[in-house]
Amino acid sequence: MRNKIRNKTTLVLIFGLFLGLILACGGGNPVPPKYQGNWVGSDGSTLYMNGDGKAGFIVGGKKVTGGGAEIDEAAKTITISLFGISHTWKIDQEPNDQDEMKLDGKIYRKK
Repeated sequence: MRNKIRNKTTLVLIFGLFLGLILACGGGNPVPPKYQGNWVGSDGSTLYMNGDGKAGFIVGGKKVTGGGAEIDEAAKTITISLFGISHTWKIDQEPNDQDEMKLDGKIYRKK
C-alpha cells in the first residue's frame, strides 16, 4: 500500500514539474507593435517577436525558437531566451517608419 501511495505521489510531482516547465517556457512579456515581426540584421542574424511575447533568434551558432522576449525600454535592451539559451541586444535605435532598427550597432530590417 505504501509503495502505491509513493508511486502516485512521485507521478503527480513529475507531472507537476513537467507542466510547470511547459507553462514557464515560450512566453515573455507582450511586445509593443513596433517591435513585432521578423527582422534580419546586416550581419545575417535574424530574430522574430510576436505580440504575445513569443520570440526566437539565430545569432552565430546560437538558435532559439519559441522562446520569450523581454524588452526593457528603460535599459534599452531586448532579451530573447529559452531554457538558459539567451541573447541580449542593446537598442541603439528603435524601429522607425522605414521598418529599420539598430541593435548592437547593426541595422535590422523587417521582412
